[in-house]
Amino acid sequence: MKKFTAIFMIILTLFSTTGCKGTKTEIENLAVVMATGYDQLPGNKYLLTVQVLNPQKSSSGASGKEKVGGSQSTADVIIYSDTGASPAEAIAHLSTRIGKNLFFAHSKYTVIGKGLAEAGLATLIDSLLRGYVTRPDIPILVTKGNATDIVSSITSDDTIPANTVYRLIRQQSIMGYAPVQTRMNFANKLSSKTSAPIAGVINVNKNIYGTFEMEGTAVFKNDKLIGFLNKNQTRGVQWINGKVKGGNLLVPSQNNKIISFEILGSSSKVEAIKKNDSVMMLISIKEKSNIREMTGKLDPMEDEKIMDEFSKFQNETIQKEVKEALFVAQKELKADIFDFGEIVHKTYPNEWDKIGENWQNIFPLIEVKIMVDSSLERPGTISKPVK
Repeated sequence: MKKFTAIFMIILTLFSTTGCKGTKTEIENLAVVMATGYDQLPGNKYLLTVQVLNPQKSSSGASGKEKVGGSQSTADVIIYSDTGASPAEAIAHLSTRIGKNLFFAHSKYTVIGKGLAEAGLATLIDSLLRGYVTRPDIPILVTKGNATDIVSSITSDDTIPANTVYRLIRQQSIMGYAPVQTRMNFANKLSSKTSAPIAGVINVNKNIYGTFEMEGTAVFKNDKLIGFLNKNQTRGVQWINGKVKGGNLLVPSQNNKIISFEILGSSSKVEAIKKNDSVMMLISIKEKSNIREMTGKLDPMEDEKIMDEFSKFQNETIQKEVKEALFVAQKELKADIFDFGEIVHKTYPNEWDKIGENWQNIFPLIEVKIMVDSSLERPGTISKPVK
């Protein structure tokens, strides 16, 4: 048995070695893209900006900016840009200019400039999903400025700026101040007759060099950008989706005092309920937290009712954020970013046959009931406030 195993391992090693022959040459002919940005130029042209790994990076690890072949470069990445009448043509032009095929499989994100988002993304999304080496789970972001400014920005904490943005994306998947939307999610919403696509918002932080601000939601109707939600309204959306898993909740209490709660997690359930001859939505949210900071004379360990009162304060604060999100979506943007239509369709298919065609007019008027149940786990290491 041992002899058989040894022979098998030798054969496997030989096949592995043969399979790797020429791999180095193939990699050298690829430009490994870490981040991609698209903007619109006059004449409906596309401006493509890519952040590519630098195969000749310096061993010193310096992060200074220099020029390489007319493109910006740091020690670890090179920024290239080119244009085309379509996204595919822009990629082809850039590949021809640098003499390498762009390899998108390791891309951390795709960012879209506001101008292009307002003009429409149907062509771009189609192009992003058709490429056989692109992943459908790559996050898609929108910036209020130009995408090229995001992709070409140098960050202070990483010589590969795409890694900084990727960490922000992961953090926001927990905090809930910006939705994490993939290309496939976005495309599915585009094909829906009722749901409105959304994307997270990212901008260059003008106050702190080498950093970004990732907060807020870009809202689309069909494939065109129609408006934004701020970060608190965005967290209202994420409370509804049950995706707020961490962060802080600032809650006003007695005597104009503020209590800070550490969010431990949340869950939600959205239901369609028949009410007389119409349909209403019921949103049930559960949240857990610990006390993070507090001032005043309240002592949770001395009086158990204080813990219940704190839970009530949290319920009211979460409800406020949810109501703000609902108001903007229903009354201002008139866009179903909550998938209410899909829920009604699945719950009451016969009723949907009657109202489905008119959902765009029904959604802004539909009644929504919000129920929040917050539970306070621990008051912290100390019980009574310091002051």
